[in-house]
Amino acid sequence: MNLDKPTQERLISIVRRAGQEIVMPSFRQLSATDVETKSSLTDLVTIADKASEAFITDEIQQAFPNWEIVGEEAVAEDPSTTDKIGTADTCVIIDPIDGTWNYAHGLSDFGIILAVVVKGVTRFGLLYDPVNDDWIYANLGEGAFFQRTAMNEKGKNQTPAQAPLALHITAEPDLDKLAGIMSVNSYTGQRKQDFALKASRFVRINNLPSCPAYRQIALGHFNFSLTYKMLPWDHAAGVLVHTQAGGICRTLDGQEYSPTMLDGEMLAAQSEEQWQELAEHFRK
Repeated sequence: MNLDKPTQERLISIVRRAGQEIVMPSFRQLSATDVETKSSLTDLVTIADKASEAFITDEIQQAFPNWEIVGEEAVAEDPSTTDKIGTADTCVIIDPIDGTWNYAHGLSDFGIILAVVVKGVTRFGLLYDPVNDDWIYANLGEGAFFQRTAMNEKGKNQTPAQAPLALHITAEPDLDKLAGIMSVNSYTGQRKQDFALKASRFVRINNLPSCPAYRQIALGHFNFSLTYKMLPWDHAAGVLVHTQAGGICRTLDGQEYSPTMLDGEMLAAQSEEQWQELAEHFRK
């Protein structure tokens, strides 16, 4: 069963408040002591990540006390937390700031991601941009939508006057004309060299975090993305948005996506034919 409209609106309001009350006030205001390194020099966490996740978690627990919650920072403390995704009746997956490296360095390509998984199936996905206070969302079987906000509405957590814009992906058939999103530098050794050569085929390659990446391909500004990591807070909402807009998402080895997946590379494309061609190109 999908979420009803009041439940969706409550979740969107919680995420917007986190973005406007916690994330944005610290944007470009962080000191060196506000940023910590986790697994690598590019894997960062800030005081805003922790505060955003704590706020969203607390608000959801108050509104929906029977729901389980899996947040990126909670998993960093206890990796077994991800088990809830496959076992809970309803589980909310949170990325409190997706693109923390960008956020910590003053770059505006970041966002907040929220997904609702019911009995192991993603039913609702939200990709929120705190900088512009707009969002893309999807419900399983009901399509994907872009909710824009007017300048006088931004940051006020009020209902936008504009109706949401239905998203429909149109595929570019010529692989040589594609613009893609991938992080070549995330690979190592010979694989890094191979992927750098493969990426040179396309007209443009950008490296974006998951929230802006899935937004960009759902809006049709990029044609595909290849992600080297499979983390549920990065993909559960984005895959739902992309597929509800008409795109295709599978792991590079051809597996259908599940929010319980923790390993693999995610390839998102605009059509089945395009996905097959890209998969063959990257597998060689």
